[in-house]
Amino acid sequence: MSLIKMQQGCSSLSPALSSPSSLLSGLLLLAILMLSLPSAQAQQVPASVYSRYVSLTTAFAKMSAQDDKQSKAKADSNKILTNDIADFYQQQLAHSVERQLLASNLQLQILLGQQNYKQGYQVVTRLLSLSLELEQQLTFQQLAAQLAASLSSPANANKTPDTNKKSWALVTQHLNAWFLLVDKLDDKQRETYKITKDQQASNAALLAQGYYLQDKLIAALAPSKRAYKLAPKKESYLQLLLALLQRLEHSKQLNKHLQIAVVDFPQSKDYWERLAYSYLSLEQNKAALSILAITRNQGLLTAQGYRVLASLYLQQQQPRLAADVYIEGAEKKLLSLDLAYFKGLSDAWLMARERSKALDVLAQAKRAGIKLAKHEQQQAQLLYLEARWSEAELAYAALLDLDVTNKDQKTLLKTDKWRFLLAVSQIEQGKKNQAKDNLLLLQTKQYQGYSKGWLGQL
Repeated sequence: MSLIKMQQGCSSLSPALSSPSSLLSGLLLLAILMLSLPSAQAQQVPASVYSRYVSLTTAFAKMSAQDDKQSKAKADSNKILTNDIADFYQQQLAHSVERQLLASNLQLQILLGQQNYKQGYQVVTRLLSLSLELEQQLTFQQLAAQLAASLSSPANANKTPDTNKKSWALVTQHLNAWFLLVDKLDDKQRETYKITKDQQASNAALLAQGYYLQDKLIAALAPSKRAYKLAPKKESYLQLLLALLQRLEHSKQLNKHLQIAVVDFPQSKDYWERLAYSYLSLEQNKAALSILAITRNQGLLTAQGYRVLASLYLQQQQPRLAADVYIEGAEKKLLSLDLAYFKGLSDAWLMARERSKALDVLAQAKRAGIKLAKHEQQQAQLLYLEARWSEAELAYAALLDLDVTNKDQKTLLKTDKWRFLLAVSQIEQGKKNQAKDNLLLLQTKQYQGYSKGWLGQL
């Protein structure tokens, strides 16, 4: 018969899957449940020892119920009781398994109450070295794993990367031992020992996390899948599995589970966007675009999602939709009015042949003090194409005023192009003399040829 009557709801709690405070409360609950001693085992303990156990247990219960604002006398009394329990524990170590289990119950109560997980772990591992019944082995392997996990929690001020890895190595050691026992049981035996699916899932998730935090990603994958399979609606198990699949670059499996995630947790913007990026990694750009469009319609799209969706629309030759995405992202204060925004929006309008709107964007960028690559050339060309002759004249004149030190053939062709278009802009305004002067300044044979017809008319 087992000494410890553990409720299976008190399953393993990982610091990453739950808060340190919930881990502590779980351990304390487990320890409280450990206090009951079956009568059959009580009969195997000498009456004097059991009587001492009962009196210490009663005193401990009274101490636990005291208000925190206790007098110094009570504090001294509690210290004496704590020392008495420690002495009682040491005295029983040389005796039978039953007496050691009895004393360990009380000692664990003290240590867990003090959050002394290191010594608590030592007490439990000593118990595991004894000849225990199966239910006791299951209980103590799980408790040892919980205590080892608590040693690496954020609340542990003495932790280092090396000690953390050692603690998680102990976690995986004890949980592997626990699963080795559990996997040998049939359904009826699991029911007898009250081993639930939730408990198995929780311990599998903690085992996976233990491997993950030791950088043993492949080893972590199987228990992570087991946890998620046993409790598919537990989001923390899904998150752990997704993290592993992403780190291992198992793109197809990641995509498959993300498709499930957006159905089970439709309000999570993280899963929707990650599914889209998963499709991108599989070079399925149209599928990625569709998912991001759905995410946008649901109001879940992030700033990065807006940028990627606009880029995908441009790739798919849908510039007006891309422009809408840029504008909406800015209106929602998700997209900053920076270089990337103005370039993307101007490119979208240019691709859509909306030259006037592209010019407006370039003007906005200039007012914001943002200079786009070849901004002046692009603006001059757009003004010319829009037949805004006076503005085009000023834009090309400004380009020609730039200090050009390189006089190679390529540069001469470029400056001749600007001068030629400047002259045409002047002709359209009736400035024939200024236009003639500019046409006579052309230096390359190509543009001198273009100018002959115009000079004849002038």
